[in-house]
Amino acid sequence: MNVHDSSTQCGILCCHDWSCESYEYHPDGGSVGGNCTAGNPCCVFRDDIDPLVEIDAGSNVITGTRTKLSSVSPPYPKSTAIPSAKVGSDYILGVNGDEFPITWAKDGNQYTGAGDNQQPGLPTSPASFFKVEGGPTEMGCVKTSPGSPSKDDEPKCSNVTLQGPPIPVQGDEVLKYCEPWTPHPVPNIKSSAVLSINGTLYWFVSCFNYGDDMVFNRQRYGPAWLMTSTDYGVTWNVTATPIDMFEGQLGAPRFVQYGMDYEGGPEDGWVYVYFPCTYSGAAFFENNDMILLGRVQMDRILDRSAYEFYYGTQSDGAVTWVPDHSIARPIWEFPMMTSVQQVNFHFGTKRYIFANWAWISYDGHPRPDHSPDEKNPRTGHQRTQLTLVEAPNPWGPFSVFYVDDDWKLADGSTGAYTPVIPPAWQGQSDFWIASTQCCTGQYFAKPLNHYNFILQHVQLEV
Repeated sequence: MNVHDSSTQCGILCCHDWSCESYEYHPDGGSVGGNCTAGNPCCVFRDDIDPLVEIDAGSNVITGTRTKLSSVSPPYPKSTAIPSAKVGSDYILGVNGDEFPITWAKDGNQYTGAGDNQQPGLPTSPASFFKVEGGPTEMGCVKTSPGSPSKDDEPKCSNVTLQGPPIPVQGDEVLKYCEPWTPHPVPNIKSSAVLSINGTLYWFVSCFNYGDDMVFNRQRYGPAWLMTSTDYGVTWNVTATPIDMFEGQLGAPRFVQYGMDYEGGPEDGWVYVYFPCTYSGAAFFENNDMILLGRVQMDRILDRSAYEFYYGTQSDGAVTWVPDHSIARPIWEFPMMTSVQQVNFHFGTKRYIFANWAWISYDGHPRPDHSPDEKNPRTGHQRTQLTLVEAPNPWGPFSVFYVDDDWKLADGSTGAYTPVIPPAWQGQSDFWIASTQCCTGQYFAKPLNHYNFILQHVQLEV
């Protein structure tokens, strides 16, 4: 900066740089180093990974911390069926991993798949499968290395137990479609959706990469396919369907959940599937544009040709479906701000509910993870917009009953993602959400995030 620049201008520049969290204005350059020279005013940016500099008393250095601006809200009306909700900031930590789609099975337990996880004493895995017994406060988790921050995210839980091997999806056939996942030569996949019907578990998994989007380096899903298990996830038929069952916009299928083993599901036998995707024909991990809706009869869930897609609602209320997803019409649109992991029918309110999430910048604009700034290859503490949405039908019309532009836990940690509602943990006017945060370690600033199955309680006003 030159001699005419001021602390005000320094602050303005910080606010125009999405990665700047705070700034320091040094009127005389001081001993800052870097591009600053003694005798010349200098403006120094600090992002969320850099440690904030403590200024000595009496110093002429001026500092400022950036305010997070509001983001755009979903273009849907405020709910009248559920006027509001309170998401508790207190939390309970479970097993290590992310993206936990979860279903309620015939044996009364819940089952979930976890991506990119490591359990105590076991190898890391791109996706593992777990049984969850009991209630949300009964997971029985303890730290494996008390007092060690690097191990806080790898607790051992007596009531959240691994089913089968830590890496259940392997084989050359899958590697023909999926990129290899390091450090092991196994397919890189994510746990996309899981559903229990008549004692059989159906697990959608999706091939995955860690960023090839030209604009935001978003992480891409697809192809996705269904695997089946009749022993609650101990063993899987990995090729129950073709591995390229769903591609492109359909690469991230999400089941609609009902009660235990699909109890209370549609009487006409339909299974509904949400597909978050982009206008450009992709399905990304985060910050998509819209949602397509598919459905299939439960006895043909493995038959790709049996799926049909929402095409519109007529003036008389009749819903039209088509077999070709390329002409399907979105049921939800929120450009660059759409990420959905699961949908639940909430029996207490008789509404379909889902949690939409999006990573955003300090300015409130879309800013997915793995997006670099001038100094670092990715952000340290993401900022998340969390939105809770309800509708009387799987296809809408949708209304919003909760929005938070900076989703935080009680310890100040931020950036949670992939929220789901465990179907067994719903009451008449409440439910729990499970999510995760990324990441921990020396690379990121405190408070350390929790790369875990994180539970928070949600109370509804009904």
